[in-house]
Amino acid sequence: MDRRRLLRTMCFGGLATFNAPLASFARVPGRGKLVFVLLRGGFDGLAALVPTGDRDYQSIRGRMAYGAADLSRLDDDFALAPGLSLLADFWARGELVALQAMAIPYRTRSHFDGQAVLETGLDRPAGASDGWLNRLLQVMGGETSAVAVAAGLPRSLSGSAPVLTWSPAELGVVGDEYVERLHLLYREDPRLLDRFEAALQLADTAGSMMEGGGAAGQRGGQAGFAGREVGIFQVTAKLLAGTDAPNIAAVEFGGWDTHANQGMAGGQLDRRLRALAQGLTAFRAAAGEMWDDTTVVVMTEFGRTAQPNGTGGTDHGTAGAGFVLGPNLARSQVLTDWPGLGKRELYEGRDLRPTLDTRAVLKAVITGVFDLTASQTDRVFPDSSAIRPVTGLLR
Repeated sequence: MDRRRLLRTMCFGGLATFNAPLASFARVPGRGKLVFVLLRGGFDGLAALVPTGDRDYQSIRGRMAYGAADLSRLDDDFALAPGLSLLADFWARGELVALQAMAIPYRTRSHFDGQAVLETGLDRPAGASDGWLNRLLQVMGGETSAVAVAAGLPRSLSGSAPVLTWSPAELGVVGDEYVERLHLLYREDPRLLDRFEAALQLADTAGSMMEGGGAAGQRGGQAGFAGREVGIFQVTAKLLAGTDAPNIAAVEFGGWDTHANQGMAGGQLDRRLRALAQGLTAFRAAAGEMWDDTTVVVMTEFGRTAQPNGTGGTDHGTAGAGFVLGPNLARSQVLTDWPGLGKRELYEGRDLRPTLDTRAVLKAVITGVFDLTASQTDRVFPDSSAIRPVTGLLR
């Protein structure tokens, strides 16, 4: 497919470069690849990674407590929700770490504040304009690049290091004449031309995936957001592949704020979990040999209340669950210092108590993937020298 046809059928307006003197696809040192997946809205970690071994689980969840037959057992104490059953294959291959009782360092039930803390890597909602992923690029040195697969530039990637974005949104048709005029305009300035060509290169890569056997091929066989998630993960793998591709990608999905009608197996939340698992499985398949060097982190801004509310949902909570996936994990495990679900054990009498800091997990990941020093990781996460990376995560 030539560029003109591609730009007629895809969103040219959704391609942009940010803070990039040269919008290149240069790699950071090494072969490691990192994908950060943000689930916006605060997904229910107790419904995703079910604490079947806790004696208070059934009573506190009531009608929203899963039975053992519905779940994919990981160990004696935890199991995966029905929608996440595909992740059992990652577990069997030693490629899944399930995180539980994890939280950002700032106690809040505000989506805005929670996402700000998670994406900036700070211990408070304000204090830095750049995100932790962009600071990661900055500390690596040399010419670096990353790609955001989102509707806009995520805060985690905002900052002075060059970043490219791709959005799957259809923003209209771009004609040949308009593209030619843009090229004539941009070619008068080498810096603008570099950015224009980088956008075309990104469109070529993503567009061929959407037009070919990737997302477009999935739409007919899967309903709604499931096909979308699969397609976006497949495009992400394509954008990271190749010798000159970025090493870092940020992907985000909304719709995880389940205040009402959360459901059980096959319900609202479970369908989203299934779409996530399908997307992660599709990413591994599309990555091919690149998977050997890839680590994927899945996090959300906070968990949900331990006890369901009166509308069949859960409200904003504190600690929750997350996942790390990849072939370079030390082993499959549930990583948690489980605090328990008894009334006296809950945080403020309503939430799962946090015992694991998100920064401790992220520090361990970037140290293992990019071979960073403690000084470098502390620059990525300012004022966090007291937070040490969790041990035994990556080999």
